[in-house]
Amino acid sequence: MVQKISLQFDEIIFLKGQSGTVGVAKFAKNGHIFIGTPDKEEIVMFLEPEDIIAVSALNSGPLTEEGIRSLIFLLRDVGTPLVVLPKNHPTSQRLPMVASCGEKVILDCSITPGTHPEQDILCTCDDLSGVKITAFNGGIRIDGPLKDFKVEKFRS
Repeated sequence: MVQKISLQFDEIIFLKGQSGTVGVAKFAKNGHIFIGTPDKEEIVMFLEPEDIIAVSALNSGPLTEEGIRSLIFLLRDVGTPLVVLPKNHPTSQRLPMVASCGEKVILDCSITPGTHPEQDILCTCDDLSGVKITAFNGGIRIDGPLKDFKVEKFRS
């Protein structure tokens, strides 16, 4: 199933699964995000206004949505870098949220949170796994098993 959804620069969309939530917003400007890797390298990812930031949480509720809004603000507006942990790092099991950015993001429940420097894949809950989110001018496209989740719009 394919769904095209309008998404303006001042909006956020929450994809709600039974066991998690993913928030998606446009980057809304030309800019960059720094990514710190386990190899002690720093990658600079250049982004355009229509690119997306996706934040995944393995829980749900109002506090989770506020956390997702906050992390998008920190990445997009404050310039906080993304940090990638080494494989098997114990902290990866305690991350309340993980983020990815770019022109597309594929949600996957089989990866370890926070350990993938590739920005086209993002850890998520089981029921959102397999969903692909792609940016287009003025919105996003959602492809894949849409299972049980609902889409809501909020001003960021």
